Amino acid sequence: MNWEMLRKSFPNQWVLIEAIEAHSNNGRRIVDRISIINTYDEGKQALEDYKVIHKKEPNRELYVAHTSKTELEIIERQWLGVRV
Repeated sequence: MNWEMLRKSFPNQWVLIEAIEAHSNNGRRIVDRISIINTYDEGKQALEDYKVIHKKEPNRELYVAHTSKTELEIIERQWLGVRV
């Protein structure tokens, strides 16, 4: 599924999604294929579920977004410093 299809299937909802196929371009993450994990009325619950899944499986590429957005805009972050 892509973002446009997801938006049409789940209008005006918060979604927790996983990037199945994605690539980087000019500091942005472009998600080509998406798998939906769950839908929510409130973004807070989506973020809580994100934290639980991310803690158990940190290598999964998960995102929380609202389907009112016409584009899925994901800006990549660069971490500086030492992880402890």
